[in-house]
Amino acid sequence: MQTDDRILPVTRVIAVIVVPFLWLAFLILFFTPDLSGERFAWAIKPHMTAMYLGAGYLGGSWLFLNAIFGKRWHRIAGGFLPITTFTWFMMIATFLHWDRFSNNLGFYLWLILYAVTPFLVPALWNSNRKTDSGEPEPNDILISPTVLWILKLIAVGSLIYVVIGFVNPDFVINTWPWTLTPLTARVMCGWIALLGVGAFTMSNEKRWSGWRTPLESIAIWHVLVFVAAFMNPSDFKTGLVNWYTIAIGVMVFGILIFYPMMEMKRRTTR
Repeated sequence: MQTDDRILPVTRVIAVIVVPFLWLAFLILFFTPDLSGERFAWAIKPHMTAMYLGAGYLGGSWLFLNAIFGKRWHRIAGGFLPITTFTWFMMIATFLHWDRFSNNLGFYLWLILYAVTPFLVPALWNSNRKTDSGEPEPNDILISPTVLWILKLIAVGSLIYVVIGFVNPDFVINTWPWTLTPLTARVMCGWIALLGVGAFTMSNEKRWSGWRTPLESIAIWHVLVFVAAFMNPSDFKTGLVNWYTIAIGVMVFGILIFYPMMEMKRRTTR
């Protein structure tokens, strides 16, 4: 296979199929959380949980949109193993909490999605990664080794929390800033695992061009999480200022500083 960094047609086709599912989930969960039991796979409470999931699905759709319209595989490659991890968490959580799901179209779409994607997404990654030579783009810049090591530490911390929390959801329930059930605690572990594996994957990607789209997806997701938080302050156990909103605030602020700084550095290297 040629190492021309192209996105394979099959990857684009699957992305075209996936994006509408993600947009539909976003619209339902972010704008009509009270109707999640009728329109989504199960009734999700409080609003903060539903809107968090919706925000995550919209952020994820940005990666797949870039798979549809993008020109280079390595720009989106960093999202595929994190998404694979997330889909496995969703599939396992579904079977562990089967009785919590609604008997409706939303559940059957959820079931199909998470029965197929845990195998399909890594297959796409394994096939398409062979087109990447590993070489930087023209006028590309490299990520600092210090930043890469910081990401590795974040990945380890996140994944330790996830493993403990998925095995013992009470740990997440007791530490999370808003109310969760055993199902939503395990679902949250899936989202944190996505971030943890994403941090580890990106820590092994030295090219700035391979960071841009994943960072954009994360920023979209978590800016919307903040919007949801300010819309639902009463959902928080101890108020809006807590360990989670502080941690996410630091992350989003870091992205908003780091991204334009790297873009400016890239432009000055031309």
